[in-house]
Amino acid sequence: MDATEPQPQPSRSLVRRAWVALTTVLPTGALVLASLTFAGYAMGLVRDRLFARTFGAGPELDAYNAAFVLPELALDVLVAGGLVAPFVPVFIGLRGEADETARAFGRTILTLAVTVMAVASGLLFVFAPQTVNLIAPGFDASQRELYTGLFRVMCLTPVIFAGSIVLGEILVAERRFLAYGLAPLMYNGGIVLGTVVLAERMGIYGAAIGAVIGALAHLGIRLLGIWRTRFRPRPSLALRTRGVGSFLRLMAPKMISHPIEPLTFLYFTALASTLVPGSVSSVSFARNFQSVPVSLIGASFAIAAFPVLSAAAAAGDRRGFGRIFATNLATIAVLSTCAAVGLLVLGGLVIRLFLGGGAFDDEDIARTSTVLAVFALSIPLESLTHLLSRALYATRNTILPTIASVAGFATTVLAAGRLAPTIGLAAIPLGFTLGMGVKVAIMSVVLVPRIARIGVATEAPDGPGGAGTSSASGSRRSRSPSPVRRRAAQAVLGLALVALVVGALRAGSDALGGATLAVAPVVTPWARQNSPALEPSIVPIRSPLPTTSALPSGSVGPSHSPGPPAPTPTPGPFAMDLYQAGDYVEELRDVWCLPAAMQTSMNIMDAGADTTRATQARLFSLARSIDPAPDGAAEPEAWAKGLTELGYGGYQVSIQPSIKAAIHLAARQIRLTNRPAGLMVWKGAHSWVMSGFNATADPAVTDSFTVTSVRIEDVWYPRLSTIWGYSRKPDASVPVSALPEDFLPWKRPLGSYPKKDGNFVIIIPVV
Repeated sequence: MDATEPQPQPSRSLVRRAWVALTTVLPTGALVLASLTFAGYAMGLVRDRLFARTFGAGPELDAYNAAFVLPELALDVLVAGGLVAPFVPVFIGLRGEADETARAFGRTILTLAVTVMAVASGLLFVFAPQTVNLIAPGFDASQRELYTGLFRVMCLTPVIFAGSIVLGEILVAERRFLAYGLAPLMYNGGIVLGTVVLAERMGIYGAAIGAVIGALAHLGIRLLGIWRTRFRPRPSLALRTRGVGSFLRLMAPKMISHPIEPLTFLYFTALASTLVPGSVSSVSFARNFQSVPVSLIGASFAIAAFPVLSAAAAAGDRRGFGRIFATNLATIAVLSTCAAVGLLVLGGLVIRLFLGGGAFDDEDIARTSTVLAVFALSIPLESLTHLLSRALYATRNTILPTIASVAGFATTVLAAGRLAPTIGLAAIPLGFTLGMGVKVAIMSVVLVPRIARIGVATEAPDGPGGAGTSSASGSRRSRSPSPVRRRAAQAVLGLALVALVVGALRAGSDALGGATLAVAPVVTPWARQNSPALEPSIVPIRSPLPTTSALPSGSVGPSHSPGPPAPTPTPGPFAMDLYQAGDYVEELRDVWCLPAAMQTSMNIMDAGADTTRATQARLFSLARSIDPAPDGAAEPEAWAKGLTELGYGGYQVSIQPSIKAAIHLAARQIRLTNRPAGLMVWKGAHSWVMSGFNATADPAVTDSFTVTSVRIEDVWYPRLSTIWGYSRKPDASVPVSALPEDFLPWKRPLGSYPKKDGNFVIIIPVV
């Protein structure tokens, strides 16, 4: 060898091969999408924290969130639900034949999407006041007015998003993933900007205008990305353009399957509400954590592979299709399995780190960690569904993924419902995992023959000369089916579609069957076994201990079991607490403190706990019907009469001249009845439940005792009052010496209360 010849450099060749292998397994587009998806999650967290600090969990934010529901639903059903699956394969197929045809198709679909959404948004804008009865029937007059105004602002965003979604699909087809992935980040950034800049002057409308700004930014970044392609958006309604009919036929099945995911989690909410208190929140929190790796890995890699799969299918490149699919399948399977194992091992730590503290105690952490551990099993399966469904879409089939989705949904509902009585809350994530497994199995089975048919030419019917023609990309020939076989296939397909629609409706009906909000307040075991006293009265203290006949004929004790025994004398200092974890319910609207206190009191007396909004709303209506207050709330008499009418034993309002006298009486009645009392704090503006106390002696033995501290449930928790400060967590022990900070003499700005003014008002259980 000549010494002057360049020597081979094996190290560079090895590095290059390693780099090629790495970019094959981890394509740049997928990494870009995963990074931007993570950034979108982070910006969403910033948005939520900003909302919490700026508006709190109050009526303004309720109205804002409610105003989103219908516009978003209209966008999902009319545009997003059906457009995502068929657009890219059709667009890429047309582009392979004639660029101008593909561009004409894109402009037509863009115009159709924006036009349909504009008409729908216009109707929603006009009928905005009527929609509040559907979305938020419990809103009061001021919230209804706020909702209507916010709703009309929100009606602008679906029209903007309709255009942005179509442009996003073109960007996916062109493999411009940076502009595509930046859009959600820009949207949340717009909301944050509007809130920071405008909230001080415009209140919650600042966030609504921020949503419009964010939608425009979402569209704007995609327009910038489109400008780097040969597609130029402009109005065009060329319905006869090739591909439009095929697109609309492929769109219909996808629209059927689109509601399945929200139906699934609506069913989970309904099922969880029948289990231990806190189950609904645990499922929601666990699902939020489980969905992160699914989005970062499954969705990102599948979206990045989608245009390449579609191009290979359109070109008849079966080998290329199989190679791309297999590579992404292996990558998603390995990475998502690692993520699942990570959550199995570290899930408890993650839950404690991000959610633990305050009212979210060790029991909540343990329950949520268990749900997350089971949910983690579904991460690889759900991640694979993204790739499998897009592989089927690339072969221009949307019926088979829809069938798989319906079958998976039915499996989830059946499995969760059957397993719940046996394994409890774990049945929900386990049912979801089984449903994902069925979905993956069905799509895998039906995808194999479709891959095998890629590149197979279909011979045209014989012409006058007797010679057929075939696609240049085809490697084999097959005869065109006869008209009879074609009609038979169409009939079978029609029957399959009918069965699919019926199955989807049936499964949806089963899912919604337990999700009704028309839930009456639960009846306590005490109330089922005993009639309330006809003439309530306060039990006098006698010595020796009052006989059983002087006590209530039945009540619920700290163990939540019906029919308590008579109080047993306890010498020396005495303490009792009726509260159990899960009994607490916060007030869900500013004027609902009294019904929230009623609901918490009922839970303390019940064998179970009902924490639903529907029950609190019903209790508010009941309280207002009994004794409404001038400020839109209810008077304490409604609390006492309401619990009595609902069968929770006798209750009555007592007015005392001092805190000492009020607490002394409340403690004595709690001890003698084993039922909670109530305190009207903040000068009568707010309600606390008193579930227990510490005293120097047993009130069942003597009236000569002093209460040193009380156990309270402040239904304002965990919010902050600008006047009264932070609320105490449920079952807080409050020294009697600290009560004057909150428990102040009655003084209301509206109405006249000559007996209550200057005194301390309590609600006490009586015989």
